[in-house]
Amino acid sequence: MIGFVLLVDVAAIAGSAWSFLRIPFTQGDALPFAILITSAVLYTELSRPVEQVRERFAGTPHISLDSVWTFAAVLLVHPGLAALVIAVSFFYRWFRGQPNPLFRRTFSTSATVLSGFAAAAFLSLYAAPFDVLPRDASSFVSVVAAGGVFLLVNTALMTVAVYYGTPHERLRDAVAKPFEYALEAATIALGVIVAWALRDWPVVLLLVVGITLVLHRGVLLRQLRRQARSDAKTGLLNAKAWREAATDELDRARRAGRHTSLLMVDVDRFKLINDRHGHLVGDRYLAAIAETLRTEVRGTDLVGRFGGEEFVVLLPGTPAVHAHAIAERIRSSVASRTGDLPEHVTVSIGLADRPGVSDLDAVIAVADRALYEAKNTGRNRTSGYQVTG
Repeated sequence: MIGFVLLVDVAAIAGSAWSFLRIPFTQGDALPFAILITSAVLYTELSRPVEQVRERFAGTPHISLDSVWTFAAVLLVHPGLAALVIAVSFFYRWFRGQPNPLFRRTFSTSATVLSGFAAAAFLSLYAAPFDVLPRDASSFVSVVAAGGVFLLVNTALMTVAVYYGTPHERLRDAVAKPFEYALEAATIALGVIVAWALRDWPVVLLLVVGITLVLHRGVLLRQLRRQARSDAKTGLLNAKAWREAATDELDRARRAGRHTSLLMVDVDRFKLINDRHGHLVGDRYLAAIAETLRTEVRGTDLVGRFGGEEFVVLLPGTPAVHAHAIAERIRSSVASRTGDLPEHVTVSIGLADRPGVSDLDAVIAVADRALYEAKNTGRNRTSGYQVTG
């Protein structure tokens, strides 16, 4: 992993040095370079109030909007100068308070520089430099494709670093959410507009700054909303958010006449875990079980922490026979889980099912009764009842 990081860093430095030595500068490079450097610095200052709020919520994905300036530099100026714009944009934000270890900031900068080189090379090879491209449909497609290369290369480099650097058990855990890629694509698109504006109508840059600030604030609101709905220790829905979502889902199931099953999962002898190893280790167990739940259910299922060592899973459109199979898969996965935890742990699961039911409290009560039975008949098992009445 260290070798990979160093390779990316050295490649970015070597590529920048080579471009300074071998690619001639033009008179049109100086002014866009100065404007983009200034814009990146000023935007960092203008967005600092938003960033300061975002930094309070450790553990939430941090989505950068630097591509507005960096991709414009890739399109518009000498590759070496574009690398300087990228470095200033990344390191100035780091210097002004973004909490990020220096080696990670350096790697992110290097990965973006290499992504910029790849995009610029693609454009030169398959079309022409942005300055001389005609403003027609074919050129538009070429520029969009260059943006795709920029995003693809950067994603590949960052995913390898995240996957092997943490490490993660599954590749999908090292990949960003679709919304994050959509946001990155939007900022790259704004970078195209910035480059176009600087060449043909510079005053449009003011509109781009305003749009980007609004987009940045929208990211903050989304992040705060997600934080308010999440359980801090597990990242699952908290009890209040899960109850609201489950109530809505049950209403939809009742109208459609669909089965809906509920699993109540409880960690066996969790108090002994805390007594033996302490509450911090207990929290690691909770996080590991939460990860297992996320892995074993569908993306449309609702997974939440109900309280203490109890979890709840609502399975829309799932009859009891399939819900029982899911519960057994969860139970088996937890029991066989390996890792850096000091000992194995098991869970007991209560299952409730009824087609078309809309009373959430009734379903929870039945699942709780089934869980009580699973506990009393030996633990590490699944017990189920159907909701009646």
